[in-house]
Amino acid sequence: MLKVLYLAHDLADPAVRRRVLMLREGGASVTLAGFRRGENALAAVDGLTPIELGRTADGRFGQRMAAVAKAVAGLRRLLKGVERPDVIIGRNLESLAVADRASRLFGGVPVVYECLDIHRLLVSDGAAGKAIRRAEAHFGRDAKLILTSSPAFIANYFVPRSALKAPIMLVENKVLALDGMPEAKPFRLPPQDGEPWKIGWFGALRCRKSLKLLADFSRCMDGRVNIVLRGRPAYSEFEDFDTFVANEPYLSFEGPYKNPEDLSAIYGDVHFSWAIDFFEEGLNSSWLLPNRLYEGCLYGSVPITLAGTETARFLSAKDIGLTLHDASPESLEALFDGLTGERYGALAAAVAAEDRRSWFADRSDCRALVDNLSRLVSSAAEASAASFVPATAAQEGLTAMKTDVCSSVASLIVIPCLNEEKHIGPLIERLGPALDQLNARIVVADGGSTDGTRDIVARISEADPRVILLDNPRRIQSAAVNLAVKTFGRDYEYLIRIDAHGDYPADYCQRLVEEAELVQADSVVVAMETIGHGIFQKATAFAQNSKLGNGGSKHREGAKGHWADHGHHALIRIAAFESVGGYDETFSHNEDAELDYRLKKAGFGIWMTDKTRMIYYPRSTVRTLFRQYLGYGRGRAKNILKHGSMPKLRQMLPLAVVPLFIGAFLAVLNWIAVIPFSLWAVACVGYGFWMAVGQRNPYGPLAALSAMVMHFAWSAGFWMELLSFRNRKAS
Repeated sequence: MLKVLYLAHDLADPAVRRRVLMLREGGASVTLAGFRRGENALAAVDGLTPIELGRTADGRFGQRMAAVAKAVAGLRRLLKGVERPDVIIGRNLESLAVADRASRLFGGVPVVYECLDIHRLLVSDGAAGKAIRRAEAHFGRDAKLILTSSPAFIANYFVPRSALKAPIMLVENKVLALDGMPEAKPFRLPPQDGEPWKIGWFGALRCRKSLKLLADFSRCMDGRVNIVLRGRPAYSEFEDFDTFVANEPYLSFEGPYKNPEDLSAIYGDVHFSWAIDFFEEGLNSSWLLPNRLYEGCLYGSVPITLAGTETARFLSAKDIGLTLHDASPESLEALFDGLTGERYGALAAAVAAEDRRSWFADRSDCRALVDNLSRLVSSAAEASAASFVPATAAQEGLTAMKTDVCSSVASLIVIPCLNEEKHIGPLIERLGPALDQLNARIVVADGGSTDGTRDIVARISEADPRVILLDNPRRIQSAAVNLAVKTFGRDYEYLIRIDAHGDYPADYCQRLVEEAELVQADSVVVAMETIGHGIFQKATAFAQNSKLGNGGSKHREGAKGHWADHGHHALIRIAAFESVGGYDETFSHNEDAELDYRLKKAGFGIWMTDKTRMIYYPRSTVRTLFRQYLGYGRGRAKNILKHGSMPKLRQMLPLAVVPLFIGAFLAVLNWIAVIPFSLWAVACVGYGFWMAVGQRNPYGPLAALSAMVMHFAWSAGFWMELLSFRNRKAS
């Protein structure tokens, strides 16, 4: 069991309780220690007694620094009796300082920096800002992972401003649902005649501007809108919070609540949720994705956001919620002017129609978090591999690209990978010219590698900040690309997908961009040339490059440039990618064909280029080849079941293999039953010998065996998915 020492900035913060519950549910043993800024019995975790490191106060930065210094000085005594942890998590900068000291006391424990708010001093260009960033760099110099909750924190602070070079894992502020998917609430009814609309502002109440704006607005509406406040007011941010609320006729403060246990009840009592925060206005408040955003949407309330913020961008992509164009009572009045029950019903229906997994984290998310932390332990125990620095100079003979094409657009190069230590270093080196000639960034979305992949990428990132290591908790490639686009995509026009298990020409990315700009394609796909090294891999490559193995697929054999329905994914315009919802993460295989179907249906153009291609290395054993094509078969079946599209002839022929194989067992009744299966086997072997003679390739017969494995596995996967779907539908 992973042992975690969790150092919190505020033991009374409900979000600390939520993270502790998440770690414990993921299988970790947690020791909680931290500072206390106030009392909050609802933040307690059953069965866990925290270690208090000292008392701090909101808004008193100097006092908090003194408390941290005192805690660091006496930390050996404070943590006396605590068993050596496997990982130490420091939540916020003050706890990171304590985590740095604790790591040394315990003999070098991996440190994780959890940063869910960016203080204004961290982005200040003054002397204080530079000093606080130096402090962050000092205390986080050995941090192995950064946990943060919003893509905008990464794009606006950690990449351009922070000196920390650790990999980044995005853990959104989703509602913790340990008992599975929370029960969906029926559509909330609009108020009856004479009843008010209700706006709920719940959570950390720290924004004076929001309080004043809501008070002024409710007075203007003269009882047609009531404001309900719940949570923990930051009294240091208000002159007199309680008196102010008491004097407002349409505001009410109904005290704290337990998260997540009370969420259904409190959001069930309001029509709208206030998802705006002006605290650290223009900085942190513009970048965060707050808890109340996920809480309100999960339980059916319509969110209200402010234009220009990450929250507004997030909800705009989902086409839900109401957006204020400016922070004024008049703008709020305009939103509610003429609001009818029918209009509200449409707004609530849009929220309810969104995939509810967007709003909550379950046990699988808890396990994914703990699994990522566990890998830090194994990585720390392994010896460091040889240092690797990527070459960035253009290679000799590289085709010079037109300046206007290369510099006028920005490209996000995404490499999903898992345990690719043999390939990842040379692959990034190969892509070096693209970084120099294109306005590009490389994101390696790692699904939890346990070999040296992560260390290699981390060292490359230190030498070249344009290369970023991003954790992919869901492991599969579709989730990796979606996460990279969600985190960084808004600053780029094109997504270039690179497979770690392949090789590419030096000008691959440049050619893709050139083709996309030339033909104005929304997606550019390429052909694959399969190459093997060992005997079995060479035979499999021979099969996959032939009609016996690919059925005449254009993206396997190559063709003149043409508009296509599908091909090996290379480049996609991010606007098109996002408009159709990205990859379907329920697909572990065949996600590219499924996305191509939606792109074509939405009217986007897919261009197969003949200007470049990728080199693919097939699986090197029968077992891994079988598993790969089993997944391909299941993916194709899922695609057909989802969209109702009929498979092509080249895909229908292999479907018969498993039925023929099962039918062959009827030979115990009549020998004729074995003939169809035997004819397939003889045809494959005969084709293999024909290829060996016709192409003078000695791997022809063995290629036939590889093709038979692919046919059988593909057919088995297809029928398995089809039968499991029927069983799920029946149940």
